[in-house]
Amino acid sequence: MDPNITRVGDTRDTRARKDFQAWIEKVGLPYHSPHKFRHGHAVYAIKNAKDIPALKAVSQNLMHANLSITDGVYGILSETDVREQIAALGQQIKVGDDKNLDLLADLLIERLKQRNFMN
Repeated sequence: MDPNITRVGDTRDTRARKDFQAWIEKVGLPYHSPHKFRHGHAVYAIKNAKDIPALKAVSQNLMHANLSITDGVYGILSETDVREQIAALGQQIKVGDDKNLDLLADLLIERLKQRNFMN
C-alpha cells in the first residue's frame, strides 16, 4: 500500500485492487481477487464455527444483515461436508444452552418468513 496517496479519487476501487495485488505479490501468495479472499474467509469461518453465536459473529464480520444472508451465500455444503455433518449429529450438542436455542429459533423463524410460511 502506498502511504503517499492521501486523497481518495474516483478510481479508488482500482487503486485498492492494485494495492492489494502488490501486497499479495510482496508476501509471495498467488493473486486472487479480493472477492475470492472474502469468499474463502467466509467458507473457512463457517466450517470452523462451533455454535450459533460463532456463526452470528461470522455473519456480522461479513457485514450481513442477518444469518440467512450468510447461510444463503456461503453456507452451501459439499457432499463430503453433508456426510460428515450428518454422521456427527448429536455428538456435540450442548444441552441446556438457551442462548444457542434462542438464536437457532430466531434463524428458523426468519427463514420461514422469507419463504412465506409465516406472516
